[in-house]
Amino acid sequence: MMVLIGTKETCLLNETISNIKCPNCNFHSSINYKIFTRYTSLTLIPLFPVGNTVHIKCNNCSKEIDFEDLDENTKIKLIDENKKTNQRRPIWLFSGIIILVCFVIYYFFSLYQTDNKTKALVKTPAFGDIYNMKYSNGYSSMRIDKVTKDSIYATQNDYKVYLQSEVEEIDKPENYTDSKINYSKKDLLKLWDNDELISITRK
Repeated sequence: MMVLIGTKETCLLNETISNIKCPNCNFHSSINYKIFTRYTSLTLIPLFPVGNTVHIKCNNCSKEIDFEDLDENTKIKLIDENKKTNQRRPIWLFSGIIILVCFVIYYFFSLYQTDNKTKALVKTPAFGDIYNMKYSNGYSSMRIDKVTKDSIYATQNDYKVYLQSEVEEIDKPENYTDSKINYSKKDLLKLWDNDELISITRK
């Protein structure tokens, strides 16, 4: 999927002011002004607004009018309308930020839930549990073969990987052979507290 970052515009206000002298045709007529908001978008998702532009046109000669050519009263009115428009920006202009914030909240909530679940499992080890472990030279796993009152007996995985996300790829029955190890249940809690025990899969 192609990701495109750019800016777009949307019209937030389209109004008319009566009895204004046009600097182009010198005729007292009404002017039409439109306030556009520019916003940054990621593909089709608006992220956040980045500024406003005002387009002004004479309804008599249909020519664009430069803001600086307007009289002071009209300038003040347009500046005031621009400020009000900024305060009334629709929520969809912040869709990307809202989605990102929701994702971050969901991610940390899921992480918190996973940590709580893992902490509960490490306190109650069971036969067949797979422990994903962090070592000084990479990541691997071990399979619980036996649980006694105070200890667990396990077989270590024959392979190690460099990334935590790759541990699942080496979690195969044939990869647990002769490398035996045992821990006390207190030691398991220490491994968890020291971030050496990453996660537990209970099948």
